[in-house]
Amino acid sequence: MSEERIYTVPEANELLPYLAPTLVELREKFEEASRIRSKMATASRSNGWSTARDEWATKLARVDELMDRITGWNIQLRDISSGLVDFPGMREGEEIWLCWRLGEPEVGYWHSREEGFGGREPL
Repeated sequence: MSEERIYTVPEANELLPYLAPTLVELREKFEEASRIRSKMATASRSNGWSTARDEWATKLARVDELMDRITGWNIQLRDISSGLVDFPGMREGEEIWLCWRLGEPEVGYWHSREEGFGGREPL
């Protein structure tokens, strides 16, 4: 691994009170951002101007802020709609992903770097 943070299970769990609300807001804003991008595409086919342009830019900027926050924590967002994330971790000297999904009380699963969600196993 190249200079990525490695999480222990307790460290990953300590981040959850901050991560969960970020994911909830991101999911909400991401869906809204998709609709905004569609409206912007429609507007660009006309004269490209809309009275909502500033509001749209603010909402899109918030999505970027939330994504930057997640990137800064050095975790992998796997699915926005379900809030599925992977934390880089180690298990018995092997690089793994500690796997958590929004709504789960704590990080309780892991999978190898080669496998995805389907390969996750209880810790």
